[in-house]
This record gives sequence, C-alpha cells and structure tokens, in this order.
Amino acid sequence: MARGVAPVRSRDPERIRHLVERDGVAILIGWGSGADDVVAAAGAVLGADLSEVLAPTEVGPAGGRRDSAVAAHTDGSALGDRYPDYVLSSGAAWSGDGGDSFVVDGEAVVDHLAGGPGGRELVHRLQRVAVDHGGLGAAGRLSTVIGRTLGGRLMLRRFPSPRPAPTSARAEEDAAMLRRWEDTIDTAAALAPRFAVRAGDVVVIDNYRMMHGGGTCGAGDRRWSRVWAWSTSADGRAGGERSFDPRAEAS
Repeated sequence: MARGVAPVRSRDPERIRHLVERDGVAILIGWGSGADDVVAAAGAVLGADLSEVLAPTEVGPAGGRRDSAVAAHTDGSALGDRYPDYVLSSGAAWSGDGGDSFVVDGEAVVDHLAGGPGGRELVHRLQRVAVDHGGLGAAGRLSTVIGRTLGGRLMLRRFPSPRPAPTSARAEEDAAMLRRWEDTIDTAAALAPRFAVRAGDVVVIDNYRMMHGGGTCGAGDRRWSRVWAWSTSADGRAGGERSFDPRAEAS
C-alpha cells in the first residue's frame, strides 16, 4: 500500500537538499519565519540550481479556521506545464488545534498501481492519455497525468477536478482511470503521518513527485508563507501558461 512520508528535519540546507532528493520532502528547522526567509531558504537549499523563485504568498484559512481538509494535490495548475518543481512553506503563526500537514509520495502511488490488477495497462494509459486538467469552469489544459521533462525527470500531476478530454472517444474508461489514480492518492493520504509546521520551520517539497495537503483546523491565528521555485531541471519557468506536453495522445 502506498503511504505518506514523515519528513526528516535538519538545520543544514545542504542536507535538506539531499533529503528532498531521497524522500521528496524535508523540513528545514531553526530558520526565519518571515516571507523573505522562505525565499532565502529556496536559495540556500537549491543553491546554484535555483533558476527562478516567485515572490512569497501569505496564505491561511479565513478567520484562522479551515472547516474541511485540503486533499493531496500538486501546486501550480494554472501555470500549465510550467508548474514549479519545488514548493516551500514556512509557518509564520500557528495556534489552535488541528490543521497538521501531510505529504504523499507519488512515485510510491505509481508503483502501487502498477502492481495491482491491470496495473501495467493503467500506468501506461496514465503516461499516454491526455486528460483535461483545467477543472470545472476553467479553460482546458490537456496533458497526461504522468509526464516527464525534456530531460527525462518524472512529473506527476494531481490538479483539481481532472476530467476526460472533450475529444476523448473512451471517456468512461478515462474517467475510471482518473478515479483510480485519485482514490489511490487519497487512500495514501489517509494513512500519511501528520506533522505540524511551526514558526521557523520551512517545508521543502518536490512538487513534481509529491502531493501535499492538510487537515481541518479550529479557530486561531494561522498564517504561513509559500513560495514556488524552479530549479535548472524544471520543464520551463514561470511566465504565463502554455500548453501541456504535446506528446500526449487523445484517448
């Protein structure tokens, strides 16, 4: 069964880089908790491999309360295939109960699916069949669920509300494929270890490999800063949406 990952913590940015390459996620501790500190963490962790980092965004539930869990997801769907390969989040303020985070290893999800009934064919279709990642009410963005960069790096996608491509001749089969992908991720998320992000912690996530989310939380002051970062091995950089992988096939 695919499961989530318990991030290793370290004060050493260089070690964090190695941990993220190994595990897909790690937590830099003893760091600053301001928005600029998260940007600095991206530079410290990625070093010369940092290609671009966007200005930090401060996020948090309305009124400090989150009444529903945030499902495991990939960040950056609006950027098309330019979505960032790293996401860094730092706790600026945290009080009250609940709201802990979790991460799911997408590579483990793929391996689990491949070993199940009809798994090889399913994974093959996830790699080859274009689906619409635009979400309900959004402009269509067609791509496979499992992709690769031009350099061969694996790119996994769990964006909001994927659906069969409008031109699909096998829409029911495509919908079943997507349900199995998402159900397996959600099962892994339910089993994933939970962890808190406190002031001074910076969670570093490989956004091509991992999916992340969080639980419900009660009232309290809850704010965190998030940055999207691109390394030199990312497939593109920020700067406007473009089409997804043209190698994808219509089903």
